[in-house]
Amino acid sequence: MNTRSAAKNHAKAARVLAVLPVLLAGLLTGCADQEPDPWAKCNWMSKLPDDPDFDAGAGRTGHTAIVVDVTSSVRGSKAGSGGVDHSGLAAQYMEKWLSGTGTMSVAAFGGTDDIRWVAENWATGPGEKDNEENRRRRAEMVSECAAHQVAKAQAAAPRSGGTDVLDAVREAAVTLAEHKGPRRLVVLTDGLATTGCADLRGSTFKDPLEIDAIAQRCRDDQELTSHTLALVDTVLVDLGRTARDQPQADAAQTDWIGKLWKRLCQAAHPKPARPEDCVVTALPAAEPLDGKPVARPDDPVPAFPGRTYTRAGANAFFSPNSSVLLDGALPEITEIAVELRNLDGARVRVFGYVDPRGGSANNHSLSQARADAVKSKLEELGVQNVTATGKGVADGCPKAETQLSTEQKLRCDRRVDILVDQVGRGR
Repeated sequence: MNTRSAAKNHAKAARVLAVLPVLLAGLLTGCADQEPDPWAKCNWMSKLPDDPDFDAGAGRTGHTAIVVDVTSSVRGSKAGSGGVDHSGLAAQYMEKWLSGTGTMSVAAFGGTDDIRWVAENWATGPGEKDNEENRRRRAEMVSECAAHQVAKAQAAAPRSGGTDVLDAVREAAVTLAEHKGPRRLVVLTDGLATTGCADLRGSTFKDPLEIDAIAQRCRDDQELTSHTLALVDTVLVDLGRTARDQPQADAAQTDWIGKLWKRLCQAAHPKPARPEDCVVTALPAAEPLDGKPVARPDDPVPAFPGRTYTRAGANAFFSPNSSVLLDGALPEITEIAVELRNLDGARVRVFGYVDPRGGSANNHSLSQARADAVKSKLEELGVQNVTATGKGVADGCPKAETQLSTEQKLRCDRRVDILVDQVGRGR
């Protein structure tokens, strides 16, 4: 090799050596920027039967399907909505929900024909090929990994408006029918359907006859049959629990929703229904989920009728032509105040009335003064979010007219109504 060639090769080698540290630094930086997936540890659960690494395991039969309501009443409609977070507490119950079954699937659902499976046929236990240490380690992570899939499901946004719980139940039933062995369906929802036979947008949330009528309509419309959930243990979780920015159910309304869905669930099982066929349960209250908002289509949320306190008859609040609270009214107002103070997020509206004997010029001012008097007393007793409105002459007494004497009717007319809505209860 001549001197010129040697010099050229030496210069080329020097340039490569100069660039090499930069390339290595870039590669190392790229590796450092790429954080490892903390949930890669769950990948073994997702092995499908046609995967060469699939291990059927001992007794891996039976299936658990978990469907998660992702509509606005559960998830909220804007940032800071305080949507219901099922994932953390679900992990504590997952072992029970998965017990006796070998695989699971998890889906998000919204309106009709809107159910998306985020996990399908995941193994819920270690396989026969695992050594003792792997079996122990994998058994410990099953609940955690399953709860993570619930978190993935609840982060999804519906494709369309409306809430169709029964459609999700039917779709899950089809999935469960493909499996042998024990079958279990877990439905995480507030139960506030706005589509189909169980549409609750006009519900009173209190009449038992309404439950009978809804169940009959669902049977007539064939949205449910006695074989929809044949041999499926069904668990309905968190009925009545909505996001904090949504209408809130009181205890009686929540109880009514639970009875409705238990009836519908029983109608989907062959008679006589077994105790394990339909279980209604509630998770302990958790911190609300205030994560990054996800755009959701319009979904008209059913409004829970507010509770109205009407004081009429012998226990009048006011004398004729007076807006001064009678002494006899104070124990009742105090009792109401104590109850209202325990309702987080309650909105209290006071409506004042007069009887028809006064002059029309004085009707509004007197009814407003009566509403203001009750508002002031409630606020003095610690009730917040109170408004007062004078309504003038009362349009009849809420009680049956035939049950009241003339004097009792007049006392009822010069009453106040206290209407209470829960619009943002804390969890």
